[in-house]
Amino acid sequence: MLLLNGRPGLRQKVSPERPRRVRGLPCFVAALASFCATTSVFVVPGRALRGTSCWEPVWQPRAARHVLKAASDAAPLEQLSVAILGGGPSGLLLAHRLLDAGACVQIFDGRADPRSDAAALEGRAYALGLGVRGRTAIRSAYGGELWDAVSTSGFGSERFKLHFSPSFSLDLRTPEDSNGLEPSLLVYQTDLCGALLQDLDDRYASTGRFCAYFETSAESVDPLGGAVTVCDGNGSRSIGPVDLIAGCDGVNSVTRDAIARDCAGFEADVVPLPGKLKVLRFPLMPKNLDASAVHAIPGSGGTSAFIEPTARGVCALINWRDVPNKEGDTEAGSKKDSATPVDFSSLADADEARDALAARFPLLADVIDLDCGRQFVQQQTSKASTVKCNTYHYGKAVLLGDAAHSTGGASGQGCNSALQDSAALADKLIASGGSVGPALLAYSRHRVPEGHALLDLSLGPGEAAGPLRRALYGMSTLKDTVLSRFQLSEPPLQTLLTTTLESFSDIRRRRDFFFGDFPSDATFAAKIAELGKH
Repeated sequence: MLLLNGRPGLRQKVSPERPRRVRGLPCFVAALASFCATTSVFVVPGRALRGTSCWEPVWQPRAARHVLKAASDAAPLEQLSVAILGGGPSGLLLAHRLLDAGACVQIFDGRADPRSDAAALEGRAYALGLGVRGRTAIRSAYGGELWDAVSTSGFGSERFKLHFSPSFSLDLRTPEDSNGLEPSLLVYQTDLCGALLQDLDDRYASTGRFCAYFETSAESVDPLGGAVTVCDGNGSRSIGPVDLIAGCDGVNSVTRDAIARDCAGFEADVVPLPGKLKVLRFPLMPKNLDASAVHAIPGSGGTSAFIEPTARGVCALINWRDVPNKEGDTEAGSKKDSATPVDFSSLADADEARDALAARFPLLADVIDLDCGRQFVQQQTSKASTVKCNTYHYGKAVLLGDAAHSTGGASGQGCNSALQDSAALADKLIASGGSVGPALLAYSRHRVPEGHALLDLSLGPGEAAGPLRRALYGMSTLKDTVLSRFQLSEPPLQTLLTTTLESFSDIRRRRDFFFGDFPSDATFAAKIAELGKH
């Protein structure tokens, strides 16, 4: 896997107190070959194969692409060549939508194929919660057939409990809060991506219009020319041009770096969040927890755990802030002081990790065994960041998901919002008949306000709001949580985000008193249009 270092000279603002770190998360490459309609393409790690002798793929000119047309005559994007950088949920859903409209699509991902054993504890190891926004986006493909194919990989739940102590918890969300909607789907990202990819393979592997490359990363992107430099196990090579580069390549996006380098007015504010995290997998829910609910559990010593049931056991996100050991501290996990500071990032012994975790999370003690300790010490430590951009496109390049907007997991809406990006981009491209420039402009105008609003809602009022308004916001949130039970107030924010399709912008504007005024859609559109002149 290629590790990318921060690139100097890019116009991206990074918090000086917490320098941006690239943790080895994958970056993804752009377009390789278009193949003739008689060629069968198979998805394999690290390379693409066809049933003939060795070959070097090249993009065919527009005039020759008619041979790649799908069986259906309704193919508004048959002239479009697309490179999707990133094989996460947003990239895979975008591929479904564009292939269904006749485009030629290549996907590139630096990680292993999600269907392989190697992906189990890789970057896709954590569980996601798909609410109505994510479900609606996935159902936009094939009249809902795609949702039917992937939903069996998850576990339905509409319960969310906040634990204040081992003996006291509060229900923040119950099935009654959903007003009859189907429950959120809790699913490991490996399982979701594997299901989406398998369906792509089943539908399009024999068409010659689709191929996915894994264990392949992007070194650089040319947003104006549509070219990329690819790096895999065989070294680096230049590929392209293509009509569209879709940057679904995460917080450490190579696509976003390229836009920042080439577009004078582009701004991307990347802010690392405090704390670190790792993922554990339990075969069963701890005996003292509701097996059908999501649980937020504060631990001792500045730790916390987020527990999610899935169709394949339980996913636990363990968060902590490192605290230096002080002279006289007892050993991690001792009975004398369960809050003894421990440098979780440096734990290398499975027994020590098990003891430290069990001491900080008594509610999980019955499932934290030596295997959990091994999982913990074998993983790289992750660190979340927020991302905020003033536009999501430049030239032939477009940003989706965490590459464009990231809340660092604060709202639980990251994947849902990324899937909405994919559906929105596909809609704009189809509506424009494959005219990339107008489609990307319309996409940015639609999605940039949503990304900014979701970040505000996820983090709450900032320092500029002042202590009084921040305190009033907290009281208002508590009021909604309590009174909504009796239909005396609107649902709490998390319920609105999870169970409604109301735009994030509208939800944010109703909270202007606490946050300050949110720009109008016309203001966003004018600023994005001005950037297009650079």
